Amino acid sequence: MQVSNMNYAKFINYIATQELLPNVQTMANRLNLSSRKIYYLLQAANSDLRSSNQPFLVPSTKISDSQISVLKNKLSHAPSDEYLTSYERQQIMDICIALPLKKWTLSAFQSLFDVSRNTVLRDIADLKKRKKFRPEFSKKNGFEFKEPRYDLLVHAYNSLMLLQSHRNPLNYFIHSLDGEPSHSKFLLVSEKLKNMYKDSLEKSISISNALTLTIFSVVSSMYSSHHPITEEMLFNDSDITSFTKRREHNIIQDYALVAETNFPIHIPTSVKLFLTLQLLSVTKEQDDHFSSHSFQDLLILSEHIVDAFMTISHITSKNTERKILIREIQTQLKPFWYAVRYQNITVYEYLYHEPLFEKYVVESLNQLTDSALYNHLFPYGLLPDQISVLAMIFYNFSLSQQKETKLNILMVTSLPIYSQNLFKTVIEKHSTVPCALTIQALNSFDNSSNNVNQFDLIITESTEISTKQPTFLIDSELKESEFDRLKTVISQINPMEKITNDK
Repeated sequence: MQVSNMNYAKFINYIATQELLPNVQTMANRLNLSSRKIYYLLQAANSDLRSSNQPFLVPSTKISDSQISVLKNKLSHAPSDEYLTSYERQQIMDICIALPLKKWTLSAFQSLFDVSRNTVLRDIADLKKRKKFRPEFSKKNGFEFKEPRYDLLVHAYNSLMLLQSHRNPLNYFIHSLDGEPSHSKFLLVSEKLKNMYKDSLEKSISISNALTLTIFSVVSSMYSSHHPITEEMLFNDSDITSFTKRREHNIIQDYALVAETNFPIHIPTSVKLFLTLQLLSVTKEQDDHFSSHSFQDLLILSEHIVDAFMTISHITSKNTERKILIREIQTQLKPFWYAVRYQNITVYEYLYHEPLFEKYVVESLNQLTDSALYNHLFPYGLLPDQISVLAMIFYNFSLSQQKETKLNILMVTSLPIYSQNLFKTVIEKHSTVPCALTIQALNSFDNSSNNVNQFDLIITESTEISTKQPTFLIDSELKESEFDRLKTVISQINPMEKITNDK
């Protein structure tokens, strides 16, 4: 058994106190577990003992110190938080079946997750509901996906990427690998990859991308040692030539030496090319310029999308701002195009969902003046997450187009000039909202003037000014606490809200 849980820990700690292994029913009574669960735990313990060339545990036989030592050592390397949801188990199953390092059967998954046969059957049944990557079973190979080799690599990579946001399942998967490499070692090697990337391209790569590339390089290399992958299985000659000329390929070549030093693997050329493509797709997210004809087509498509969006959303802008927006859309369409061309990136992080703008994007794509170009570049359309990314860009653009409304403040005071200047600096430099300050002398102020109600806030030491607007009364002594209170009052008065209410 590669990983542990609380019941397994209780089981090991209990038998460690016994001289002879009790019978199954006795252990079930003492641990408050079913007999069936005890059989599972006993099977898991014997699996760990077999991997260390130790004799099996058998009821009514002596338990040796070496057996307990092996089992406790395995237990100490297992994740402490043992609970996995059905979705998390299925994510791990996806990677195991896509790039099998052993024959995966129902009993193998039972041992991996320490769950019942029925639980594994339910997980497999959920996976079989999919149109693609449905697990099929054969006595010879166990569970398999009947998909092309390239698709299997992509599927495993994307599943690993999704696993990054779930620390416990990621640890579960790492501990299922031969040799039980530690999570900290993967982090160390991925950090070296981040540094290589930054030194070579002067750009940053996220820790999740670096960690995914690192774990995938290990898993795919282990898989390739059992099921050799050649370059021709994945890419055509022109793609191979193109990839080897990229700086990203040089980074992967250097990274491979580091990975092979830290892990018992050999990364074949085919896997290096695939890793180059994945690193290239990360670079495409940040690149600003390309000379490829495909990207010229993306520029034309971006113009059509922006025009359609502007018409549907009724947003207006200057021509220079429109051109900047078109470039932003084109820049984002590049990795989307790579995802279609090479099926390599379908996981997008930290999305903000704005339903109205997502609806505008969908309508814009449906009403393009040149739908043939869109269908040529994206034959299957854009994914929902990709729609959300474009909607985020348009939403950000709409926010930037909103006119800045300042908070109009009137200060009616007889304070000396140095005190007025202190108030002025506090208001204009240290307020959380932009402000426009007008100062009038209290002794010459016309109290009957109607102009006072045109301001959002009145600041004064006088209690005789007649106004319906919020008024901040100046204390007899200026203190830091009073300035803090003023900042709070200013932050709570929203000029945009006032304009909306007036309408």
